[in-house]
Amino acid sequence: MDKRIVVLGDIHFPYENKRAIQRSIEYIKLVKPTHVVQIGDLYDQYFASRYSKNVNFTTPEKELGESFKRASVMWEQIRKAAPQAKLLQLLGNHDCRLHKRIQEKLPEIESLIKLPIQNLYTFPGVQTVFDSRQEVQIADILFHHGYLSQLGAHVKKYNKSIVVGHSHHAGVHYHKHNNKTIFEFNVGFLADKKALPLNYGEAK
Repeated sequence: MDKRIVVLGDIHFPYENKRAIQRSIEYIKLVKPTHVVQIGDLYDQYFASRYSKNVNFTTPEKELGESFKRASVMWEQIRKAAPQAKLLQLLGNHDCRLHKRIQEKLPEIESLIKLPIQNLYTFPGVQTVFDSRQEVQIADILFHHGYLSQLGAHVKKYNKSIVVGHSHHAGVHYHKHNNKTIFEFNVGFLADKKALPLNYGEAK
C-alpha cells in the first residue's frame, strides 16, 4: 500500500499561526493521508526558557493550559479530516523545556511530574513518542524533530532519508550514499514568527 504522509512542522502552541494550521487541516482532508506526523515543538514553553525572557508575559498555568486546549482541538480536527490515518506526535527540544528545568533545579521531584507532563502530550487516537531523542521510521524514511541547524546535516549523520523540523527553515537536501540518492526534508514551522516568544533576534 502506498503511504501518503503529511508532516506538520513546529507549532509552538499557544503561539501558532492559526491560518497555517487551518490550511494544513484542509490539506489533510483533501489528500486523505495514511499518516499524519507532528514533528515536535508542539508547545513553546516560553515560561521555562533558560534564555532572557519577559517574566510578566505569561504564567506556566496559563501557557500550558492554553497550549493543551489548542493542541487537543487541532488533533480532533485532524482525526475527523483523516479518520483512517495513523497519527503520531513527536517531541522536540521546546517540549522538554519544563522537564529540563526541573532536572536542573529540583531533580528530587522529577518522578512526581513525569506523568502530568506526559498527559499534556496525550490525545485520543494519537500515538506519542515521549523520548525526544527517538526517531520514528515509516517505510524507509526516518522522522525526528531534529537537533542540527544546517540543512543536510541529519541525512549525513543517519545515512537514511529523514524528515525533520527544529530550524524553522523549510528545504530539501539530497545526498548520495552507497550509490543511492537519499534526502533530508525540513518541513519548516507553523508558528507565528511575530509572537514575542519566537522573536529570537536578527542573528537567529
